[in-house]
Amino acid sequence: MKFVPLLFVSLLGLPTAAFAQETPHYLVVTEFIRQLAETKNSQDIASTELAETKKLGFAEQSLQSMTDIIRNSTRISLKLRASNSRLRGMTLMKPYEDLIPTVIRWNEEKLKLWEEMSQIAQTFLAAPQPNVDYGALSARMPQITATMEYADESIFRLTPLVFSLLIDQKEDGKGHLSHLIITKKEGQKLTGTLKNYFGSSLDKKNQNWTVSAASVLRTYLTKKGYKFSDDPWD
Repeated sequence: MKFVPLLFVSLLGLPTAAFAQETPHYLVVTEFIRQLAETKNSQDIASTELAETKKLGFAEQSLQSMTDIIRNSTRISLKLRASNSRLRGMTLMKPYEDLIPTVIRWNEEKLKLWEEMSQIAQTFLAAPQPNVDYGALSARMPQITATMEYADESIFRLTPLVFSLLIDQKEDGKGHLSHLIITKKEGQKLTGTLKNYFGSSLDKKNQNWTVSAASVLRTYLTKKGYKFSDDPWD
């Protein structure tokens, strides 16, 4: 029987996560911003389509609204799946180990809701069927949209934690966490990305949860007094 080193045997018993390499925090924040931007883009397209649909007659509005829902559901579902695929390739260590799985779970919840809404719209577009409670389906639609809003709010509430990924845990001479782990150039790239994706919506009142999350990130990056990694240390 061959001798197997005790250390090797011990390592076999460790979870795979123990060997996972942590994803650079800057990349995780960049992906979070990308997801926010894709969500806003989908919301903007849906708003434009809704405005066009409202110009139609009543009967045409009903038909077009269902078509819009199916198209939006397909578009958003594809983006959510792509985002989750990228997130599953990322790993964070303690104390942030639950952040990425939490975002993924909310994305999956939104996926289920969009797919359910699409199914309801397809039912209304199809020929009338016996034993289908169309009233219940109609009542379900606003419940779905309210739950979607809650999912977006939950992702918004993760924003401070996402930004904290960028805070250097090394204290300055005054015992404060005053620096970020990114350079000034990287910080400018993040703020530039937010500006390009969200534009003037960052300064508007009555923002939705997605724009509010982007606005919070911009505020932390530009107005909280954090220094960058290539700034002098006090």
